[in-house]
Amino acid sequence: MLVAQQRKRLGQPECALFIVSRYRSERAEGYDAREAAARANGTAGSAVVFAALTVVIALAGLAMVKLPILTAMGLAAAGAVVVAVLVATTLVPALLGFAGERVRGKARKQTAPEADAAKPDRTGLGQRWISYVLRKPAKVLLLAVVALGVIALPAAKLELGLPDDGSKATSSTQRKAYDMLSQSFGPGFNGPLTVTVDDQDPAVARSGAADMGKSLADLPAVAAVTPAAFNPAADTAIPLLRRESPPSDGEGIRS
Repeated sequence: MLVAQQRKRLGQPECALFIVSRYRSERAEGYDAREAAARANGTAGSAVVFAALTVVIALAGLAMVKLPILTAMGLAAAGAVVVAVLVATTLVPALLGFAGERVRGKARKQTAPEADAAKPDRTGLGQRWISYVLRKPAKVLLLAVVALGVIALPAAKLELGLPDDGSKATSSTQRKAYDMLSQSFGPGFNGPLTVTVDDQDPAVARSGAADMGKSLADLPAVAAVTPAAFNPAADTAIPLLRRESPPSDGEGIRS
């Protein structure tokens, strides 16, 4: 959800607007169009590239799940972000350099001293916060570290992986069916593990599947092992292993 929101956000023209706003500020300082465009791209453009890089890394991280559909979605979205940033940092500054005074709108009628004189002389909350940070950086840093630690506390109980029907609302039909199967056949019935045994010699595959089934049944936390199902060539077998615990408990099976 968070990655999708970030992708949607970078798909909008905020990147270009950020550079245009910086360009207008540089023009108000008295720089010509070409110089203002270069300075805007060197300052605001750098921030846009850094922000986009973090989103690209997050989207590419979907490949760690090792699901083809999520990998394709993440890489495609990352490519879209890269294209948006390239347009914002190449085409937009070039257009600003050609546009000249037309980008400034009404502000082009005022010189830099006149614009400064027209601004009200007042100190807002943002300015007071900046002054406080500059006066007491150690306290602000300590406060930020404590706040980040409090925000990160839920990560101690973070469960990775895709949710199953056991995480749905108790009133849903999927959850009711999940609970009924768990009560009737055991908690591990909803999440069987698939084991594969293959060999070019069908006889070896059959004996290996039988030995594998006996070995798996002797492991702790294993409730049952179903008989292996063979393919038509009889060189590949697939026994199913059912655990004693539910699939979402986070506990593995160790020999």
